[in-house]
Amino acid sequence: MILLKISYRLRAHHVAEYDAVFAARTLPLIREHGFRFWGVWRTLIGDAQEYLELWEFDSLAEFDEKWRGLMNDPRLKSIFDVTGPMVEDERLTIFEPTLPGEQILTMGRSVS
Repeated sequence: MILLKISYRLRAHHVAEYDAVFAARTLPLIREHGFRFWGVWRTLIGDAQEYLELWEFDSLAEFDEKWRGLMNDPRLKSIFDVTGPMVEDERLTIFEPTLPGEQILTMGRSVS
């Protein structure tokens, strides 16, 4: 199992609009493509307008296949046309587990 972490900041005064677009358009598209999306979080204390998304994949191969499918969906481009100008400092990072033999929490299942 691997995790994709996406972090980014919103430009000032775009939080409400961004959240509405994400809930109404982005999240349904993520679900339609069958992702194990853990969720999106916004900073409560600390750097204002900082967002964090976590996504789960079985492998890099699964990530590559599903991510390409999502990125090639024309509906995502139309979402990015709206949200792109709101977002800055976007970073994508992929993590792997480091403790051999430890039980890993996943979306609705256990992995050893």
